[in-house]
Amino acid sequence: MKLLLSVFIAFSTIISFGQYNQEDYEKKEVYIEMRDGVKLFTSIYKPKKTKEDLPVLMKRTPYSCAPYGEELMKSVSHNPHLIESGYIFVFQDMRGRYMSEGTFENTKPPYSFFDATKTDEITDSYDTYEWLTNNLEGFNGNIGQYGNSYLGHTALLASLTGHPSLKAVMPMAPVTNFYFEDFNRYGLMAINYLPVLNYFGVHMKNPTKEWSSEGMPTPYIVDEENELTADYYDYFRKLKSLKNMEEMLHPDNIFWQRIKTHPNYDEFRQKRDWISYLDSAKCKVMVVGGWNDEQNLYGILKAYKELTTVAPQTAPQLVMGPWSHGHNKRRQGSYRMGNIYYGDSISERFQRDIEYPYFEYHLKNRGEEPDFGARVFDMGTHQWETFESNPFIKAEDSIYFYLSPNGDLTNESTSGFLEYLSDPDYPIPFIQEDDFYRMAPKHYMNDDQRPASKRPDVLTFTTDVLTEEIKVSGVINTIIDFATDHQDADLYVKIIDVLPLDRIPQETDAEGIKMNGYQKLVRLGYIRGRYRDSFSDPKPFEENEMTSVNVPLLDVHHTFKPGHRIMIQVQSSLFPLFDINPQNWVDSIYEAETEDFERAMHKVYGTSRVILPVVE
Repeated sequence: MKLLLSVFIAFSTIISFGQYNQEDYEKKEVYIEMRDGVKLFTSIYKPKKTKEDLPVLMKRTPYSCAPYGEELMKSVSHNPHLIESGYIFVFQDMRGRYMSEGTFENTKPPYSFFDATKTDEITDSYDTYEWLTNNLEGFNGNIGQYGNSYLGHTALLASLTGHPSLKAVMPMAPVTNFYFEDFNRYGLMAINYLPVLNYFGVHMKNPTKEWSSEGMPTPYIVDEENELTADYYDYFRKLKSLKNMEEMLHPDNIFWQRIKTHPNYDEFRQKRDWISYLDSAKCKVMVVGGWNDEQNLYGILKAYKELTTVAPQTAPQLVMGPWSHGHNKRRQGSYRMGNIYYGDSISERFQRDIEYPYFEYHLKNRGEEPDFGARVFDMGTHQWETFESNPFIKAEDSIYFYLSPNGDLTNESTSGFLEYLSDPDYPIPFIQEDDFYRMAPKHYMNDDQRPASKRPDVLTFTTDVLTEEIKVSGVINTIIDFATDHQDADLYVKIIDVLPLDRIPQETDAEGIKMNGYQKLVRLGYIRGRYRDSFSDPKPFEENEMTSVNVPLLDVHHTFKPGHRIMIQVQSSLFPLFDINPQNWVDSIYEAETEDFERAMHKVYGTSRVILPVVE
């Protein structure tokens, strides 16, 4: 049980500054009735030491708004400036979660958009705001909503309600489309997420204060009392097929059933693309996230860019730090991710200088609104930059790097190819350690790639030492001219910043890590090859026939400095972050049998290229 509960804490990224007591807040617990009669459990924390009417700051969560009981208090916010200023903090269990009635559906689509008699998270949010507006004493009439991950999802959806009391939202790392983030990624299955699928896919039959893991299979736990787990690389490798991995899942897992019965980006999947509904956003939106966010980098970038295009009425803003998932909520002084140090008090300054004045201005009409379109951290220089508008459409030039068969990155295409053996029995590990059964460790987003460079099934291409800086901002286009002697393959492309060999050690270096020559991962892109032309209509490769595969990579904002080198790596597995491709054609990889998996020879041609969007 302890191991399983730690999974859910990781998802919700709970940050606490200690408990409050009844001398600080008056706590009320109420059931708010929705338009269809379902009642949602809601906790309201109102500060006692104030005589003025206050705004509401709200979180809607699938992770429980515990503790339950009006005599029990919780930490109301990660931001001490908001606490000191005074807000009414409201927490609500989403429909079908913990103490709320109804049935939960993971990232349910906006049913009310298609049928006015239906309910969804938008109608539940609206009905909640309406109740607060009509019933909450000491309320100034202004509501803000914020939160990270799934709570970022509910905050982003809140902007679509159009309720007059909702003035501003701050979705942090919002979930937007489960076909391209979290559990699935461009046709791949993130199998190290499998142990948490039961939490999202097995319905709570009745309101409950605690989620129970009773009856949930945990074959990967060797000794729960002593927190001993299997070697996860070997555990997943021996199972091999997704069909065999069902031993981790409860038979009533509805979420899993929907994943495996909709492997393609069909109508069912497309209806759950929340990016496509953002043209209905109405209130002020500030999207917050980090370049090292392993889970929801897709949602952060796609939501902001879509809002700037289809919903200018929201005056969308972006804060993009060096953080991992939810780390803008932390207060830890020095900030590092794995072996990389990014600076001091980065989260603290965000909370003081951006988050706090944002809500003060929009909910209390105090101070000044943060004055920027985007505030973005350069991951190469470790400096903040401010933009009036979307910074990812300002590329002034493009640099083409071709993947030469001699291992160089050159500015002209070359003939020939490199080939490598992709063996399902020995997939390439994505990290060296074995601590990833509770989803991926966040540090892999900027991990050292030197171990991968030494594998024969990883193709590595490198520039000469740079004499001038190259500043890249936006989407890196990658076209791999590819062939295989089988019918399917996965392609992974890494963009890497190689630190100088003569780099002098610094006080902030991670202890025991050789940083000279460090191959720092900048961005990772991937695609299941069958979806190279369409995610809705997969097709096999023609054996030994060259075809171009565009490998999707999300935006970067990174300066490659003089003395560094740029490196590209190409490979066909990243395990067990993602499942293994059988490489033989099967209609659905979720139904592949163990005997479907075979070794395959892949070729990457010298006409393959990476196109960097360069800015001054």
